Amino acid sequence: MPNSSITQQSHSSNETLPDTLERLHTVLIALYIINLAGGTLGVIMMSHQLFQRRSQSVMTIIIISLLVLHTFMLLSIPFRLSYYILREWKFGRVACKLASAIIYLHMYTTFAFYMAIVIIRLFRLEFRKCYTTTLVAAVWLMGALVITPILLSYYGTSKTYHSSECFQFQKEIQEAPMVIMNYCMVGILVVVCVVLTIIQLSVIYRLAVKYWPDINSHVEFRAQAKSFFFILVTLVCFMPHHVFRAYYIQNCHLDKDRKLLPYNEIFLALTTMCCLDMLCFIAGIAH
Repeated sequence: MPNSSITQQSHSSNETLPDTLERLHTVLIALYIINLAGGTLGVIMMSHQLFQRRSQSVMTIIIISLLVLHTFMLLSIPFRLSYYILREWKFGRVACKLASAIIYLHMYTTFAFYMAIVIIRLFRLEFRKCYTTTLVAAVWLMGALVITPILLSYYGTSKTYHSSECFQFQKEIQEAPMVIMNYCMVGILVVVCVVLTIIQLSVIYRLAVKYWPDINSHVEFRAQAKSFFFILVTLVCFMPHHVFRAYYIQNCHLDKDRKLLPYNEIFLALTTMCCLDMLCFIAGIAH
């Protein structure tokens, strides 16, 4: 009887696994559809507003860079949706690596621009337009001429993958250089985000005490409160992926049935929700 009970439980578990994977697959598709629709609408509306204002401030230059970043990432989402809906990749290995690289380039470059906005406002830094343009151009050139070619040359090339599959480079993660690089990226993002969050909250608290009860009437408080929006987006969109990434790296060699892969894909899809930031700007949540 005990053996029979164990067998029934195992059989029941095997039956529920496909249902769970199917639900996760549906969530993944829904996330990308929401991000594609909301992100596209936000980019179009924010571009229209910037065109009308014709501002050339430091923040405007960074926001334009974010718009371009979001646009490149949004262009890659239909390819992902095609793969997840059809369950087959039809665009070749190079396009697969490019679509996979874009989402990571978008995430880390967006994070860099977010932190730049927070630091500039937090420490009241002032830059000339030429300096800001040069720094932003350097970031773009680094991504386009250095990081992207490296990713396309080495990412997904050390192992053999089926031509109809994509975004399943979990074999690469088990290699020592990739493990070290991933842990470094996780550590850098978490530490930077935690430190800036503590500093930003302490500044907001100090200003709230100083200007209470008319805190909303002071430009300084409103500026710092709105800067926290970018940290909040990082905490919501980027932090879960990196926390799970550390767990995934430790356990992917044990994941023979690819049970963790859908969760990794969902957390990765969550990072693309940062493109909804432009809708928040339009709505006045973070102007």
